[in-house]
Amino acid sequence: CQELRKHKNTTKTKRIAIGLTFSLDYCYRTLKPDNSNTGKLIADIRDSLEIPKYGYTTGIIMLYKLNNRINLETGLKFSNKGYKTKKTDLTWSQPDPSQPIKNTSIHSYQYLDIPLKVNYIIINSKLKLFLSAGVSANIFLTYKQTSIQEFSDGRTEKHTSGSIYNNFSKVNFALLAGLGIDYDLNNKIRFRLEPIYRRSITSIINAPIKGYLYSFGINTGIYYKL
Repeated sequence: CQELRKHKNTTKTKRIAIGLTFSLDYCYRTLKPDNSNTGKLIADIRDSLEIPKYGYTTGIIMLYKLNNRINLETGLKFSNKGYKTKKTDLTWSQPDPSQPIKNTSIHSYQYLDIPLKVNYIIINSKLKLFLSAGVSANIFLTYKQTSIQEFSDGRTEKHTSGSIYNNFSKVNFALLAGLGIDYDLNNKIRFRLEPIYRRSITSIINAPIKGYLYSFGINTGIYYKL
């Protein structure tokens, strides 16, 4: 009986893996204005000025193996999402070398992400191919705007400020979808490479113009099987 219980415990612990992941993300947003002409005009102006930026997602992940084809994934991640503006020429009424001539603004939203995904294994061998889908609850931490100013003499200056704007949603939800590979380096350690798409399904802001963040990234991770 003791040997049987020991065997069951060993089998159970092998179902769990803990890992660290990092993803370099290509980030942007979509806007959904209200029906007013002003809202549509502002959204059109922003669409003409704003472009994607690079962000990242990193954190701790836990995998739980349900069977040979399906495992569940959850964890705790820190993410930097957002967008930036095109480089804009600045003009002044009187020429002044102390004033910048170009400016770029980077808008960064930082979140604590709690994902819940299902991974379906298509090819189950030492090299595993899988599909993944799920949702993520994203807890808002902070918003930062960084201005990069260029001057006529070639120098640049960077200024970063936060925001106390209270209309940012405290929590928003996103859909997750990916296609990846797991490779067993040995009986305990597994390497993962997973292109992944994330998209907000609830607005990041409570305002007449709703905002929805999305990103494309590649998860890289190392997992230790318990």
